[in-house]
Amino acid sequence: MKPKSVPRKRLYILDEKNDPVEVFDFSEWSRWMSENDLIFRRTLMEESGVTITTRFRGVSETGSGEPLPFVTRVAGMQGRDNESYGARALDEALEQHERTLQKILRMLARR
Repeated sequence: MKPKSVPRKRLYILDEKNDPVEVFDFSEWSRWMSENDLIFRRTLMEESGVTITTRFRGVSETGSGEPLPFVTRVAGMQGRDNESYGARALDEALEQHERTLQKILRMLARR
């Protein structure tokens, strides 16, 4: 029986244009992550308790296709509606944030 391989994570930081750049030194990555604001957009819908956050997470699994170092997450919905969406680039992540916000607003309006 073959032992399971543990997926290696690819590490990213952002350049001055907010484009992801792969780095290979964990210390450099860790330092950069702690010194920078990683949240690009957060929408709090207080009445419904829903939060949508789009952030740079700086990691991506190797072997999972294209790297997705950005993520948009929904929290505060019923379990099955709390979703996460990965993105390759900031503009893609921000577009996903807006699409997600509009989808949730439509859902809430139907209640």
